[in-house]
Amino acid sequence: MNLLANVKVFYIIGAAIMIGGVLIAAVAQSSSADPSVPDATATPTIDPSASPVASETPATSPTPDPRVFTQAEQVIDAATKQYTATIKTDKGDIVLKLRADVAPNTVNSFVFLAQKGYFDGLTFHRVEPNFVVQGGDPKGNGTGGPGYTTKDEPNEIKNTRGTVSMAKVSGSGQFGSQFFINLKNNVGLDFDSKGGEKFYPFAEVTSGMDVVDRLAKGDVMRSVTITESPK
Repeated sequence: MNLLANVKVFYIIGAAIMIGGVLIAAVAQSSSADPSVPDATATPTIDPSASPVASETPATSPTPDPRVFTQAEQVIDAATKQYTATIKTDKGDIVLKLRADVAPNTVNSFVFLAQKGYFDGLTFHRVEPNFVVQGGDPKGNGTGGPGYTTKDEPNEIKNTRGTVSMAKVSGSGQFGSQFFINLKNNVGLDFDSKGGEKFYPFAEVTSGMDVVDRLAKGDVMRSVTITESPK
């Protein structure tokens, strides 16, 4: 009888342990599935190389994007002044003559963005040999812009090698901040081309075309500075 009693006692204890284990597992599973339960692994690790300013910015008060504007302010005087732009890269400088005489709104937008430091640090995200080199996108993938658009300014300047036009969404007739430099005479982009999208140059490379020819995807525009002079 004592042996039988001991067996029963051990059986009862074992059953209790098994039931307790099942309950603990159930509670643990319930806790991990409940999004309200704090998860220690969700705490971000602080990267010592990260910007301290960025890490201290509350998530509920994001810093305004310095590359987003509602419109371009009027910053040029096309009637009495002429403008050039110097794009600094690690491979050399590219100097552009801006044609405010034929594309005043386009040049004004470009100058406005340049003076705001908009292009500084952006990349040439698209390089198509024997076609174009394209940059001016804050996202670096061809989808970004300054937050506003400007309408096309039709003119009769052709997209010859070294001319600069604004990139745009097909059929939109308006553009943002992305521009491209023609690497060859792209007659299919001209104002008088038969069908297809038409692009209207607003600038031309006057110095540094050899630099343009050596640009590769991802090369950085260190700065874009504007110089004005009397006509």
